[in-house]
Amino acid sequence: MGRKERGQRPIKGFRPGKEPPRLKKQRAKARLGSDATWLQKQTVEAIAGRSPQEVQTMVRRSMAGLVAGAVLLALLGVFLYAWSLVAGVVVHVLTVVLLVLVVRLWKQGRGLVEMAESL
Repeated sequence: MGRKERGQRPIKGFRPGKEPPRLKKQRAKARLGSDATWLQKQTVEAIAGRSPQEVQTMVRRSMAGLVAGAVLLALLGVFLYAWSLVAGVVVHVLTVVLLVLVVRLWKQGRGLVEMAESL
């Protein structure tokens, strides 16, 4: 089956499956459709054109940054209790929010790597 029969035009200078990241992003956006949510579009934008190893590294770095931020906020919250009870509680609520984001990212990390493989 030739390229013309499959409906694909050959792109001069590129091997099939080795197109540049911008073309992969365009193809992934086209497959997503117009009824996709903003978050789905942003996820595809962030992952399309990256290798699964790059996505896995990106997820690990994001998780490490969120954990470090949560630890710093927890320590700051302890010191803020001496100044104001409300300020300490607010900072600890933000700490819990960061930890929830870490858990969600940890659960979805493998799915993001699989998405990068399919895109």
